[in-house]
Amino acid sequence: MRFSTSRRPSPRSRRFARTLASFFGSEYTTRGKAGLDDEEEVWMVVVEEHGNPAGLARRSHGEEKVLHFSVSVVEVSKRPKKMNRPRVVVMGKAAHEVAEFFGLDISPESPAGRAIRVGDHQIDFVDGEDLVLRLKI
Repeated sequence: MRFSTSRRPSPRSRRFARTLASFFGSEYTTRGKAGLDDEEEVWMVVVEEHGNPAGLARRSHGEEKVLHFSVSVVEVSKRPKKMNRPRVVVMGKAAHEVAEFFGLDISPESPAGRAIRVGDHQIDFVDGEDLVLRLKI
């Protein structure tokens, strides 16, 4: 999975994409004028509205799915404490959709390390007990 932004992203969208890439242990690619050529790879592209991150477009195998949100908290941490693959913790109705969107496993309880807690109206990206990112859906 690779993270990128639109061709002329705002600084806030770049920071958001880098934070997500770091959380997932993935690569962030500055796109510029380059296209998303690799059809085999999963690309997560930050979609912005009026200079603010407003969604993620998941592009793979010629298909695109979009997750719309508003960002409410961004804590830029130094590095993730644990490098385990995050799991989605079931706390709301949208957990299965979010897990499918990111291609992650679902856990009924919060695992040690990184987790994505999905509630009815928000998605929290946590590293241990530290909140890294909160999205309102």
